[in-house]
Amino acid sequence: MDTGAIREARPRPRTPIITDDDRARIDRYLLLNDFQPSSRALSAPCRAPRGDWYGTALGAEQAALAHEFTEVHGRGYDFYSIPVSNGTRAISLTLTALAAHADRLGLRRPRAGDNVIVPALTWPATATAALAVGFAPRLADVRAETLGIDPDSVSDLIDNRTFAIVAVHLYHRLADIDELAAIAAEHGIALVEDCAHAHGASHRGRPTGSIGHAGTFSLQASKTLTSGEGGIVTTRYQLLAEQIASLANCGRPCGQALEMPSGNDRLPGLSAAFARAQLVEFGARQAARVELWAQLDKRAASLPGVVPFPAQPGTISPTYKWAARYPLHEWGGLSLDEVAKALSGLLDVEVSRVYAPLTDTSLYRPLNDPLAVSIHDRDELDPARYDCPVATELSNSVLAIEHAAALRPSFAEEYAAAVTTIQATTHKGSAAT
Repeated sequence: MDTGAIREARPRPRTPIITDDDRARIDRYLLLNDFQPSSRALSAPCRAPRGDWYGTALGAEQAALAHEFTEVHGRGYDFYSIPVSNGTRAISLTLTALAAHADRLGLRRPRAGDNVIVPALTWPATATAALAVGFAPRLADVRAETLGIDPDSVSDLIDNRTFAIVAVHLYHRLADIDELAAIAAEHGIALVEDCAHAHGASHRGRPTGSIGHAGTFSLQASKTLTSGEGGIVTTRYQLLAEQIASLANCGRPCGQALEMPSGNDRLPGLSAAFARAQLVEFGARQAARVELWAQLDKRAASLPGVVPFPAQPGTISPTYKWAARYPLHEWGGLSLDEVAKALSGLLDVEVSRVYAPLTDTSLYRPLNDPLAVSIHDRDELDPARYDCPVATELSNSVLAIEHAAALRPSFAEEYAAAVTTIQATTHKGSAAT
């Protein structure tokens, strides 16, 4: 359908928001020419006491970001934050650190050929990050109510070679983290929260990334908190924090960390400076997104052809994207892609399908990785062996709206008007034929 004739003239919202304060912070960083830590700082061990654990090992801007992220995201809850190169490497570094200290953390000791359970509905990096450090990803189905990994499916996949569960908090809902934590504790396996979409979210007062053994965050350009590219690992365990900091810093000494072969996964100082600037307004922007998502949930409940996801009492929801189901039998013969295109055209924001399941995407082909095939059984790696009908159904019925929509206070009403307009147009066309 042609939406051009009925689109209102309005500026398209853009994120990230770059303010004069952001520019001033970057200018100050460039003026100081602090592009990397001094050689003395690089060789200095991290200081262990909570509140000053990061020390000078990875640079002043990165250390400041670690403290400030803990303060802003944690809202009084105490944990460690470790800035790293990106969200994918955050998962890989976390799994490596957990494996290095499995005995001290009371976890099952890892062996060659072990597996990590991940949701079938996620960005492929969740699985490839595990594959990159020697684990075979097993694909669990998700729950239709949360978009998150299904604890029942996880239980079915656990065996004596399972090392960890990676629970993804996807779009604007949290995974069933209490159930997953209980399963992980019962089996002595690690629980990692993939919080790439969940900056500022919490469950029963506890911030995401502090409930499992560790949490991983992305600071990629599309996220609600960005450094352009980057990541952060959070954990309650000092030992893990020091090991991850060491691994990110070419294996240099850091407190109790084991000396292990590693590489450079440091977050550049310039990126850390930008993330710190973004943190200044993060709380206010997050509150606006939470409010809009609640308005959209309420408004969508009364709209034909839109089914919002159930509320999660006791949570502050993630706000990366607002998602809902669109039963196509109520859309006058439009395909899901056509509904997305029509909404995008009327609203002038990105409306897109959610991720394709890992069982059916060209971005996840582990059998083409010769090293992975040499380590693991081919059947273990084959995505086609996993039956994930809910993930498949959701990928064919759910659309997500970018968080830039929260820059328009009237967006919930604009969305309702757009849905009503498309519905009226398509049903009128259907009646005419």
